Amino acid sequence: MLLANKDILDNIVSSDLSAMEGFIFSSIGGEGIELAANVISHLVKSGGKKIRPKLVFIICKMLNYSGEDRIRVAASVEFIHNATLLHDDVLDESEVRHGVETANKIWGNKSSILVGDLLLTLAFRWLIECKNLNVLSILSRASHSLVKGEIKQMTACFNPHTIRKNYFDIIGEKTASLFSACCEAASAISGATSDETEKLRNFGFNFGMAFQIIDDMLDYTANQNTSGKQAGKDFLEGKVTLPAIIAYEKGSPAEQKFWENCFSLAERDFNQALYYINHHNAIQLSIEKARHYANVAQDNISTFSDSPCKTALVNFLNTSIERQA
Repeated sequence: MLLANKDILDNIVSSDLSAMEGFIFSSIGGEGIELAANVISHLVKSGGKKIRPKLVFIICKMLNYSGEDRIRVAASVEFIHNATLLHDDVLDESEVRHGVETANKIWGNKSSILVGDLLLTLAFRWLIECKNLNVLSILSRASHSLVKGEIKQMTACFNPHTIRKNYFDIIGEKTASLFSACCEAASAISGATSDETEKLRNFGFNFGMAFQIIDDMLDYTANQNTSGKQAGKDFLEGKVTLPAIIAYEKGSPAEQKFWENCFSLAERDFNQALYYINHHNAIQLSIEKARHYANVAQDNISTFSDSPCKTALVNFLNTSIERQA
């Protein structure tokens, strides 16, 4: 059933995604930079989920908008997202993403950083071409927010009194802000009412929160052979995520000391962490929190008329919570 739901959405937006890729490659060809073209081609074809442009396209269809600006906005949000991935992979010294070698592994750190910068400049050039100041403002705010979130995550010190609040603040800024902006920008170019725009903006934010919680949970459960995601990678990099927070909050003083050492002294034992997480049912509790956000997101769009596009959008949300990769 989940695969069928995914296929429904992909079928609805497949022609839009093809148009977006054509737009991207024609634009990159005009830049005349072979390195950039190679890196971008690698990114486009590397198996990413393209969740953000899919959100733009399905909402535009739900709101009966088929203008060319939907292509520019979708390409822009995909490039903003991919720019952060290029930079993140350099910072995290990552060598694999989605089971494929990262750009920094293939072309080096300098190339990845510079091409990431190029992606951002292209994204905002395309947004300017929409000639819609509201859209430009929406994506500018989201870009600012997601970089703030990444900086907060990188520099956060372990504080048992604020650990939960800090986590939700960070994922709200680094992930949910761009999901929200995708939905709001799609609404803006589609001529939605202010009430519709607010509901879709909130839908995107709650979708993003649910998505990131599941992504963080998968760090403790993913099978690299089937998902391409390296289990324990975030933990070993010292990222404090919800499963660890739950295990910490429920743990004995000795267990809490273990977690404090993990995130303060870089003494990290993944197998021991996984034992505590399973012992305190932290995976299931994390999934329940993600489902809470997903339920709120679904409520956000409950007043929109039923349609195949709305059904696909809700299925897209629910499938993202049940995913295993």
